[in-house]
Amino acid sequence: MLTTLKSKKGTSLVEVMVGVLVFAIVVLACPFLFAFGRGEIKRQEHHRTAVELAAQKLEELRACNYNDIEQGDSNTSLSLNDLSYSRTTEIVTENGGLYKRANVTVRWGPTGTEHSVILSTIIAPE
Repeated sequence: MLTTLKSKKGTSLVEVMVGVLVFAIVVLACPFLFAFGRGEIKRQEHHRTAVELAAQKLEELRACNYNDIEQGDSNTSLSLNDLSYSRTTEIVTENGGLYKRANVTVRWGPTGTEHSVILSTIIAPE
């Protein structure tokens, strides 16, 4: 009761069609993945720029004389590369004038999908 198996030569049409389908899915997905990746890179670039703008403002405040830093809010609009940023600085005197808290908020992006970064520090007299 020995059965001999016929040797298969080549591939069937079903195997070829499955291979073509898998290849087509991979090829069609690549442009979407690249577009998504480019969008993420651009978003991270804008985020880094916003953090740098906020940190720059905090460094300017730290370099000032403590008594010259006035309590209140100030707004600045900045346009860098392909996007405009709005930087809001809020200075609040706390603990009876022992120190001042500086909050810097940078916003960018179209209305509805606006992004923001907030950095804070405490400035004390020397």
